[in-house]
Amino acid sequence: MSTASAPDAFASSIAECVLATPDAPAAAWPPRPEPLDPAGGGREVRLRMLQHMRGVWNDFNHARRERVQAEIEVAQARQAEISAFWDQHKITVKERWANRMGGRGKTTVADIPGVAEQWHPDNSARPQGVSASAQKRGEASPYLWQCPLGLGHEPWTAWPKDRVQAGAGCPACRHLIRLTDIPTLADQYRGPMPKSQMTYAAHERVPWVCRTWAADPETGTWHRVEHRFEAVVKERALQGDGCRVCAGYVIDDTNSLRTWFPEIAGELDDPDVDPRQLPTSQHNISMKRRAGNDSGGVYATLAWRCRHGHRWKATILNRVQGGGCPHCSRSGISKEQVRLVAELSGLMNLVQPGLPDPRLPGDLPDFASHQITVPPQYKPKHWRYKAVEVDAVFQIKGAIRIGVEYDGSYHHSTKRRDRQQYESEKSQVLVTAGLLDLLVHVRLGDLPVLEVPQALTVLVPERSTPYQQACAVAVAVQDRFPGSVPGLDGYLAGERPHLQDHADAYIIATWGELRPPRRMPERTGPPRPRTLKETQPHRDSLLVPVSAPYRNPDQPAKIARDYRCVCGNPRPFTAVQAHVTSGNTKSCGCLRDQAKRQQYSDVSRAETQAVRDWARVQGIEVGVNGRVPDRITASYRLSKAGRFDALGANGLLEELRVQQWAQLSGQKLGARGRVTSEVWLAYATDCLTQGELNGGSAKQRPACEVVQEGLFDLPATATHGRPARDAGR
Repeated sequence: MSTASAPDAFASSIAECVLATPDAPAAAWPPRPEPLDPAGGGREVRLRMLQHMRGVWNDFNHARRERVQAEIEVAQARQAEISAFWDQHKITVKERWANRMGGRGKTTVADIPGVAEQWHPDNSARPQGVSASAQKRGEASPYLWQCPLGLGHEPWTAWPKDRVQAGAGCPACRHLIRLTDIPTLADQYRGPMPKSQMTYAAHERVPWVCRTWAADPETGTWHRVEHRFEAVVKERALQGDGCRVCAGYVIDDTNSLRTWFPEIAGELDDPDVDPRQLPTSQHNISMKRRAGNDSGGVYATLAWRCRHGHRWKATILNRVQGGGCPHCSRSGISKEQVRLVAELSGLMNLVQPGLPDPRLPGDLPDFASHQITVPPQYKPKHWRYKAVEVDAVFQIKGAIRIGVEYDGSYHHSTKRRDRQQYESEKSQVLVTAGLLDLLVHVRLGDLPVLEVPQALTVLVPERSTPYQQACAVAVAVQDRFPGSVPGLDGYLAGERPHLQDHADAYIIATWGELRPPRRMPERTGPPRPRTLKETQPHRDSLLVPVSAPYRNPDQPAKIARDYRCVCGNPRPFTAVQAHVTSGNTKSCGCLRDQAKRQQYSDVSRAETQAVRDWARVQGIEVGVNGRVPDRITASYRLSKAGRFDALGANGLLEELRVQQWAQLSGQKLGARGRVTSEVWLAYATDCLTQGELNGGSAKQRPACEVVQEGLFDLPATATHGRPARDAGR
């Protein structure tokens, strides 16, 4: 019996729906993105291009994920229809078997039309000659059956007893959704099993190919690439996982550190690490390594070596974002500091910061800062780092160690951030821990003096030269420790610097060029005043402008204006125009006075206690002291009067209903439609005093009852629990 002659109309409709499903289109690349601009080159430009490429990949993955979800929804809907067909088929067949006319063993397959229609024509026997309860235990069935839905399923074997008494259907229809039903995933599938046999919820890990575009770091052009990766079929179909290369979980030539930052990859100091397999943003260690106690620390650090031979450890993300060799870094070091330390090194014994810098000539001292590690018992809890930086350390009188800090007015002024507390704490910690005997702060300009005994503050003018600064520091140290600077008198008499050539040589070796100290540009003239422009008051304001805007003589940055209030106040009111425009100032003060004179409903102490006891019985949280919220008080009054129809499921008044009643009855709500205390109590009073009226039209009945019956609707912009923005205006 052919499928075309199946009498079931539902089966025919299913077949038509399935046959109309288009085949999976041929795999293709998405549209080519716009070219990037690599002008200027460098790390920052390549980082910007890399971030843009990642954004493009994320967009492609998101679009594919939406297509996969839509295709799965269509396939699941079709699967649900087919399952419903077989469920109905089972019910029909079992009912026909239960109502059979012949006795057991006399009913044939032909007596069950729903099953007889699926009899395969290649069977040697006819359905009229086969018992509907035929079955032999331990033997395979010799009877073939065909799916009536025309889905192209292969014939299957089954005993008539299972088909009739158990209502068994086509086994292939129970697991219908395959990768071919999800064209977007079928395009990327490269597994060994045919996609027509692979279910969309399989747990097998199979290869995939993602066709996309990759940017060239040098030219900014896009070229076609194929990302190859492995992933579980179920994770891609049901969990929405996209391309693992686009997401950064798998590294290839399109997103590796070697491709995008070859100069950073060239500084790797580990021969076992391949930069072609390294990402460009790794920072934290993986959870798997952390669970295996093979983390080596908190961050995923790698070994690096700069061109000068310095070795250090850092994460890839730190390097990509601009982190370089800490020994070669000039961060925290200024040329002004170097010139001052160079001058002081001729008067006091300079302590070298650590290992010699290979960039410096052999006879040139190192004027870099010191990183001093603080013992844990002395480190304050709010300090983030274990080490502090000191610009220079000198040793005087044999065993006395003093540190020198160069505090410029730009980085240490209170205009940017107040570092006075930190500098004071640093002086106390270093001296208390025995790391230094004194910390000298050379503070430029009008920076305040540090009032701690462990710190020595030396104030110098903003435009002072390195020689003048060195003289001031040496004199201050000589006063604190007499005889500690033996050549001070001759240095002061010479009136000229001695070691600025050493400072120039250090600057050239580390900075690469000799430039004058950077000075902050000074303002050549007064700041340009803001343009006077008239702006209208807020729409809820009671003020009307009566003059043009003018500058406040005491505060020129603020623009004032004279207004007259519509409340009838004859005196003009002066206010900042921006405050009136934004609505922060709405009247001459009459609204404030009106709010103060407003009478609030009194709730007796006895009623408050009764409300609190009622709330505890209802399971409503309420405090033990103070005034009970008016919403609970109003709910208590209605509950006591038996008006449970006005209360919600939680035993309290519904805010949305009270808002509707307030708008209908003309009650004034608070800001953004908030229900005030007076409105809660007024609503309860309205329900209690007028609720006994019955009959009449909606206009004659109490507003609370009208609202309860839904005769008043909120604006279209209102939502449950949150009224429209203009509801209370």
